[in-house]
Formats: sequence, structure tokens, C-alpha cells
Amino acid sequence: MKTLPAPVDLAETVARLAASVVGLATHRHKSSGVLWRAGVVVGSASTLWRAPSVAVVLPDGEQVPGEVRGVDARTDLAAVTFTSGSLPVAERALAAQPRVGDFVFAVGREPSGLTQASFGHVGMAGGQWRTWRGGSVDRLIRLDGGLYPGLDGAPVADVTGQVLGVASSAFSRRHAVVLPVATVELVLDQLLAHGRVQHGYLGIAVQPARAMLDGVPVQGLLVSSLAEDGPAARGGLLVGDVIVKLGGEPVSSLDALRDLLQVGTRAIVAVARGGQGQELALDVAERPRSRCS
Repeated sequence: MKTLPAPVDLAETVARLAASVVGLATHRHKSSGVLWRAGVVVGSASTLWRAPSVAVVLPDGEQVPGEVRGVDARTDLAAVTFTSGSLPVAERALAAQPRVGDFVFAVGREPSGLTQASFGHVGMAGGQWRTWRGGSVDRLIRLDGGLYPGLDGAPVADVTGQVLGVASSAFSRRHAVVLPVATVELVLDQLLAHGRVQHGYLGIAVQPARAMLDGVPVQGLLVSSLAEDGPAARGGLLVGDVIVKLGGEPVSSLDALRDLLQVGTRAIVAVARGGQGQELALDVAERPRSRCS
């Protein structure tokens, strides 16, 4: 048990958050979730992946049917909808910037309906980062230890009970991370709308490279191959072009390029071709599985 800044009624703070916490039970996994919006629970994708159905365990132990509306393995977030009745939506710390050493706690729900909690501190904090599965996360919040069984998908809160994000053990064997509120909001919108997170696709393979643009050296992405009849090929991009900007923003890495691609939009791409600058309009499609950008 870690020390707690005083004065705080910890039991009361845990109980207040626990009113918004449910259990999520499938035939293979037991995990937790938090009521993020009326009738909408955020949980862990790794525990709900390919689950045909899920039982939502309410605070009084009653189990009601839930529908898995979508999962995103890249951020380990999932959306479940159910009839929530009078359960309150969890209070979130929208602009929180946790510091290393800050006290935090996670609250989960056992299949019996009992509340479980775990207490600790922020072990590492930083800016935007990318998971090993390719998910973009707005802020790094790493806990100083792992998670007890059943706490994947549980809300992690600060000392006042304001939720900082959702707990996940999917990205490290030793330390759990917290997917912050801003990331949850972005992913949840797409899961509810599409059942998945849409990722932009141009149909290109690229690698970092330097090129000359009107006599000035620039950093960009060299197009090494094009998918036949892909958005980039249809828009006039050529093998050997160096992409230097997309939508006016510089791109010097594949991650930077992916972050700027918005499905269903027309992207203005600035390229260096033979030392001269050109602009192309490319229609961004949704990326098929196991494809390049």
C-alpha cells in the first residue's frame, strides 16, 4: 500500500468512482470498464477481442447484456453499449498533466459485483507517444507497476477521484499504462461510428530521404513503390518523388505522414520531383489491413 496525500477520505473517493465502474465478462476474460457516456462503457480491447457477447456486471452484482460496438487493438480500447439505468457517468480530468510521483488509483469490478481497487503512483510521464501496435496516444502516463487481474480497462483516477484515463497492460510486461482522456475521446467517437478506428491510406511505401527543392536541401519521404490503382497512383504521385509536406505540414517520418491522413478528405501533397516542387491532390482512402500507407 502506497502513502496517500492527506487530508483525503480515500474510501469515499473510491466509492464515488466505483458507482461508474462495471465488470465485463466474456467466456474467456474478466475485465473492467468505466461508464464514459450514458449507456457507453470504455474497456480493454485485448480482453474483448472477437468476443461474440459480453455480460456487463453492475455495482449490485446484476449482469445485463452488452454489445461490443468496436475495438481498437492499436490503443487497446473498446466500446460497449448497454442499458445503463441510473449509473452515473465518471468525472474526467480533461486537462490533467500528471507528474511523476503523483498518487493515482484504479477501480475495477469483480464478476460478483464487488469493487476492487489498486493504489500507486505515476512512474513516468511525458508527451505524445506511439504504442508498439501503431496507436497514437496523446500523453504518456505509465504506472509504477503492473495491474492486478481484472483491472484492464479500469479507470485510473487522481487523488480527487477525477479519471485520468483507462488502464492497460497490453503494451508492457512490467508496467501498466493509462490511455488518457483525450485519446479515449478520439477513439471512442470512431468506434461508435464505424466499429473501428479508420486509418488513412494512399497506397505508397516510403522511406526517409533528403532531396533538393528549388536548390535548397529538404527532408522528406521518398516514394519507393505505389499500389496499383491506389489513391496516390490515381492522383499522379510517382516512384522517386519525395513528399515534403501534406496539407502544409512537413512530413519527415512515416508516423508523421500517417497522423496527417484523414479518411475521406482530399490531401494536398507537396513533392520534390527532379529538384522542382509540385503539388498534387490525393483522395485519402481507408487503409486495408496489412497494407502500406
